[in-house]
Amino acid sequence: MHVPRMACELERLGSCTRKDLHVLCYQHHTEMLLTPVSEPREGLLYACREPGCLVRYTDSDGYFIGTKDPKTVEEERTPRVSCPNDAQPMYLAEVTPQRRSYRLWKCPECNASHTNGETSDGLGKSAEA
Repeated sequence: MHVPRMACELERLGSCTRKDLHVLCYQHHTEMLLTPVSEPREGLLYACREPGCLVRYTDSDGYFIGTKDPKTVEEERTPRVSCPNDAQPMYLAEVTPQRRSYRLWKCPECNASHTNGETSDGLGKSAEA
């Protein structure tokens, strides 16, 4: 017997985003927290849990600095890693203390991954970038 999966409320509105992402702050390498938003926006907002950190992430905008101060935004360079499959902004999913340059980036839509010059199509296959 086929049991249909339950649609989340956002999916019924046409903009469901996976909630099982483990987004890391690119500055502190700590897992970011899913944060309620006061203004309507597409997707989910993640915020760094470190006091005073302004790093934010959404699946539609990628990483950004959560302030309206133009000087702060101008001084901070945020990473822009796009998925080779669907051009979605990827999120930092893993770092390794033993290899300081290692970064694993993942796509919130198709689950493709990218690590320092190599990509995966989300199915466990590697491909050259």
